[in-house]
Amino acid sequence: MTNPNLKILIIDTDTELISTAETALKQEGFSVISSNNSREAITIAKKELPELVLLDLLMPELDGIDICIELRHNIELANTLIVFHTERNEDYSQIAAFNAGADDYIIKPVKPRVLVSRLKALLKRHSSHQIEADKIPMTGLSIDRERYLIFLEGAEIVLPRKEFELLSLLSTAPRKVFTRKEISQLIWGYEIFSKNRTIDVHIRKLREKLGDKYIKTIKGIGYSLEI
Repeated sequence: MTNPNLKILIIDTDTELISTAETALKQEGFSVISSNNSREAITIAKKELPELVLLDLLMPELDGIDICIELRHNIELANTLIVFHTERNEDYSQIAAFNAGADDYIIKPVKPRVLVSRLKALLKRHSSHQIEADKIPMTGLSIDRERYLIFLEGAEIVLPRKEFELLSLLSTAPRKVFTRKEISQLIWGYEIFSKNRTIDVHIRKLREKLGDKYIKTIKGIGYSLEI
């Protein structure tokens, strides 16, 4: 059974879906909180500090993107996983979600057991800390795994968790080419196929912050860290 202290906050207007997901998650030992109100959900998240937020994109008043951005601006929720669970399957919706700080994007409908398995895999990956990249020194770039910080030419940069873990992974073996399959399995816990833009979005965001010289694209294969 899962540690019952692990909290999941479900934010959705579909009461039937909330009930189904809540039942499936509680059967696995999770503590579950839910809300169908955007403002209330943000307040709950700040008070309860859940390990994971399962969030619909289509919400009244504040949509899922706005909620995600609001949560990401709260330092106490820096380590909270945010997973979008929505019917919207367009590329631009997924890109907007990842740009806002999402950790994963699950398209409805999905069977409760599959949904629970995806969330458990994310939480396991997050808690295992299997990427060992503590304070790895590099020319002009250093990584402090303990504090989730990077330093570029002496300047401190705070990255969203998935961007940080992706950079940490690449830094474990500079100049090694990590395939998309390796990256997706090590960072997200499952294989992300080429048509899914998740990895591309995170690489682009890293380059915006670090510049183009550190991360090299090996077309059709993957990425490497050049130092």
